[in-house]
Amino acid sequence: MANLPTRTENIHFIEYAIKRVWMAAGASEIHADHVADAIGFAHRQGKLNQGLGVYECLDLCLQGGGLDIKAIPKLVNEGPAWAVVDGHRSSGYYTLNVMADIAIEKARTSGIAIVYGGNHFDGGSFSAYVYKAFENNMMAMASNNTVPLAAPFGGMENKLSCPPFDAIAPSGNEAPVWTSVKFGEFYDADIAEAVLQDKPMKGQWCIDPVTGKNSNDARPYAKPIDGYGRLWDYSCAGQIETPRVYALNMWNEMMTAIINPLGVPSTQLPTIEDFEQASIEGKEVGASVGGSYFMCINPAVFGSLEQAKQRSDDYVGEIKRTSPKPGESVRVPGEAGYNSLQQGKEMVEVQSCHWDPFFEFIAGRYDLSESILRLEFEALS
Repeated sequence: MANLPTRTENIHFIEYAIKRVWMAAGASEIHADHVADAIGFAHRQGKLNQGLGVYECLDLCLQGGGLDIKAIPKLVNEGPAWAVVDGHRSSGYYTLNVMADIAIEKARTSGIAIVYGGNHFDGGSFSAYVYKAFENNMMAMASNNTVPLAAPFGGMENKLSCPPFDAIAPSGNEAPVWTSVKFGEFYDADIAEAVLQDKPMKGQWCIDPVTGKNSNDARPYAKPIDGYGRLWDYSCAGQIETPRVYALNMWNEMMTAIINPLGVPSTQLPTIEDFEQASIEGKEVGASVGGSYFMCINPAVFGSLEQAKQRSDDYVGEIKRTSPKPGESVRVPGEAGYNSLQQGKEMVEVQSCHWDPFFEFIAGRYDLSESILRLEFEALS
């Protein structure tokens, strides 16, 4: 669903505006840098739904839910190849950066390191975090669980996450093997896009909460949240299409919440509606993430790094040389986003329905606006 109106904007201005607004809300500069960098990274990749609009998740949790914008994630336990980081109710953007840095350093000597995180809020796209390992010639995989957004296979109540999952390995001249998916068919942004475009969902994914019947029409179930353009709630259950995705979803719950000493399963997390109500009443309802992990693998500890890179290049190259079906092309997951990053473009696309809420609704909380922020940005240029 890429047909919503977009605007072309300077990525440096977007990152400046995000940082400025998050600091105006009370964040430290390092916290604001982490939020701006990760959201900007998504725009540089061309992942519009993980761009500016995802800031709305932070804003809602800050207004109601108990996100502590001044908290600093802390290492609370560790061994030679593992660690546990308590987010202390900070954002996932801050917490995952701390976790990634610890895992990368431990993997330099241990070869494999895993860091668990908990007690933190949304972290947006996980691409930016695993890419830190890639820049250090290592492999990484990372995820967190989410509020309940999907139904168990065969069920009609949302009890499962729709979690992000990213994994990347070192490469040479070819684009890396880079997996960036979610273990569910849709989340809130997909509902918003379907309704705003007046188009059906890509599958029969909406489970009616009364009849249990499936539909591709999100309109009867969509629940917009005042002031926001990406973050919507919905009253239907979310269909997981195949048992395979269902199994992967539950495997990820094992990793993020069950074996994680700080973990809280998705079945015990608050809902989007809980956060919306808390923002009205000024209450705390608990973190929006039950647990996270960052696993890092350093191939140089086990053998030749250059040979590992060559194997990646040989593999990706052979995949790309596959004879395509008539009228189609053979695509390598993550390649388009990787190539976009390498181009280093200053101008990126932003959905208009994400732009306006950020500058008119969220920035306005702190007596800021697009015009004020542009003047500040231009004065620094």
